[in-house]
Amino acid sequence: MKILRTTLIFLVSLIFVTAICAYLYMTSVTPDYDGELNLKGLEETVEVYFDDYGIPHIYAENEDDLYLAFGYLHAQERLWQMDLLRRIAPGRLSEFFGSDMLEIDQFFRTLSIDQYSERMSEKLLQSGNKEVLKAAEQYLKGINQFIEEGYTPIEYTLAGVDKSKFTIKDIYNVVGYMSFSFAHAQKLDPWATAMMNKLGAEYMDDLSLSVDPSTTLIPNHPNQKAYLALNQQTQALLAKLPVPKWLGSNSWVISPEKSATGSVLFANDPHIDYASPSVWYEAHLNSPKTEVYGYFVAGLPFALLVHNQNMAVGLTMFQNDDIDFFQEKITSDDPNQYYFKDETKTFKSRSETIYVKDGDNVDIHIKSSVHGPIINDVVDGLESLPPTSMWWALTAIDNSMIDVAYQLNHANHIDEVREAASNIHAAGLNVMYGDKAGNIAWWASAKLPIRPNHVNSKFILDGSGPDEYQGFLNFSQNPQSENPPWGYVYSANNQPDTINNQLYPGYYLPEDRARRIVELIEGQEKIDQPFMAAMLTDDINPTSLELKDILLGNDLFEHPLIAIFQDWDGSHDLDEQGPVIYYTLFYEIMKAALSDEMGLEEFQAFTATNTYKRTMAKLLKNDQSIWWDDIRTNENESRDDIIERAWRSTIEIIENRFGEDLSAMTWGPLHLLEHDHPFGAIASLRSYFNVGPYEAPAGTEVLNNIGFPMDGDLNFNSTFGPSTRRIVDFSDQSQSRSILPTGNSGNIFSPHYKDQAEMYVRGEFRPMHLDEKLIKVLERKLILKED
Repeated sequence: MKILRTTLIFLVSLIFVTAICAYLYMTSVTPDYDGELNLKGLEETVEVYFDDYGIPHIYAENEDDLYLAFGYLHAQERLWQMDLLRRIAPGRLSEFFGSDMLEIDQFFRTLSIDQYSERMSEKLLQSGNKEVLKAAEQYLKGINQFIEEGYTPIEYTLAGVDKSKFTIKDIYNVVGYMSFSFAHAQKLDPWATAMMNKLGAEYMDDLSLSVDPSTTLIPNHPNQKAYLALNQQTQALLAKLPVPKWLGSNSWVISPEKSATGSVLFANDPHIDYASPSVWYEAHLNSPKTEVYGYFVAGLPFALLVHNQNMAVGLTMFQNDDIDFFQEKITSDDPNQYYFKDETKTFKSRSETIYVKDGDNVDIHIKSSVHGPIINDVVDGLESLPPTSMWWALTAIDNSMIDVAYQLNHANHIDEVREAASNIHAAGLNVMYGDKAGNIAWWASAKLPIRPNHVNSKFILDGSGPDEYQGFLNFSQNPQSENPPWGYVYSANNQPDTINNQLYPGYYLPEDRARRIVELIEGQEKIDQPFMAAMLTDDINPTSLELKDILLGNDLFEHPLIAIFQDWDGSHDLDEQGPVIYYTLFYEIMKAALSDEMGLEEFQAFTATNTYKRTMAKLLKNDQSIWWDDIRTNENESRDDIIERAWRSTIEIIENRFGEDLSAMTWGPLHLLEHDHPFGAIASLRSYFNVGPYEAPAGTEVLNNIGFPMDGDLNFNSTFGPSTRRIVDFSDQSQSRSILPTGNSGNIFSPHYKDQAEMYVRGEFRPMHLDEKLIKVLERKLILKED
């Protein structure tokens, strides 16, 4: 008995001591939200007020102190995320994760973003733009001081890696990765070339790729499998990245004439892959020279989404075409030489070493032509083809995105924002604007190449000279709208109107969300803030309702699922059944119509791009399309034949899952949202690092675009969606609202790691404070003083 009592006392004591140690550890690695901290290099005391959701309101007496303090605060919440983001573009993830990331590192090293970052950081260091440089350097000093003196985030401990200091080049590498994340050419162009080689122009015309049969297609190498490899490998590599990718966005701005308050109303919700932590860190920065309420990417000193008392700026992806692939024509006697404009040139080359954690280092050799890096060595299947190079506007011309972001963070007037928008070269962005003075605007911002008339940039081009771009459009020729008479501007990644008398090529998303924005705004005489919020969480796709009659076919057989679908009003509530049927049917129609000609592998590559969203609605409306015939049979199938076949597959799939009792077939349990952290892949750590899962409403290509991959088999789990929903109300800034998908902190021990997650899926909002009187009475106050 005594032994048992002693054992119990020991176990209780052990549990008690373990709990105390765990508590002490957690408190030692949690961000500071009140009290005092000493920072080296401060000239004056900085006051920081934290609201109920951990958003800092930073008040400094000068700009140097402001950015030093912000760098430190940003690092204490997001250092691990900063480190991951800066490592992608230069190909340094293997240093953290070992050989699992080797292919990604090889790929990104070949893209040569790090060389662009080196060039641009040297240019900034040598330029006369001292304000931008000083702010960036102060921000980096704050980060590096936290690295030296602050706690070590748990991810470093679990990964067994060390922290290291940040440099100016790291900032440009973060921008470089973001810009590549925006691009779609690497997903579509190789696939389009493979399909053109395999099927010809008649099939491709019906997919709305704007194919010109006279386009230079390099017909001497019809190896569609090789080009398809570039599409598939890029998709696979990007899927392995431990950080979110940028995908799309909505934004609209209402003029005073259309607004119920007589003041501008502004909305923006960029669409990005879900992850934990989510992409944005929200902060409010104040000095005598600066006021910006901003959404910051980890490792960037300047916000990309901003507003203040006078104006608001938002972004959506332009989706313009700023990447071209060229097949180089090598000389017959020397594989290191190629022809360009009747001259013989020698490929440039360089060698690099990839350092691999717990493994052997890997030496790689990278070649480049006048167009850019040769990608054959990093894409399985391209080895046997002539050298294929990648021209990219980001690395081909100087990019001033850091300067642009600084301009936007210090702007107060439409002229200042227009000037900043004109300096965006790559990646292409729609810059949305509204202000207190009543102005609204939209500028499609990018350096747009002028290509020869015969060139279709969706295909691999001839590198010997005839397909070269011929300069860039002047910014005044870009799509844009300032204070239009109809009273609003908007963007939903859809095709802009004519540019320089042509529809400019791009990878635009379908009109679905754009149609809904226009439909809702035009249907309302006056717009107020509750209506703006309802728009941001709207889940109706007008195109899907428009297609219902076609999808129900002529003389379609009877079945309970068909009856349910017939009654569907287009909504995506958690208890709805219609979305389950619609998306399953849509996929089965695509598969039945396209996979026989494309091949299953190529079909899957097609559905991994955004192009299917744009092409399928048009295809469904064309009952004479060549795609409807199944080439595997002796019959000549019609559209109705394929739709009926797809219905039978849909019914079989759903009944195999739910049986004949369809009451359990509801949208919520099939449309789950989980925010993944890199360490959440370890089963024992998932519940600590991942956020969710939650049953999510809405769906793909509705305004509340909580989307998912289209891959069949009742798999609708969401992978991307609004990275924030933001409404700025210039009639009363205290009524401006926002929400983040998880929380403002990237620290799993912070109370703000996931405190907004449930609000987000419910479509709720929280206030964005700008009023100093309301801010300076907040309970939590952190004082930063000179050390």
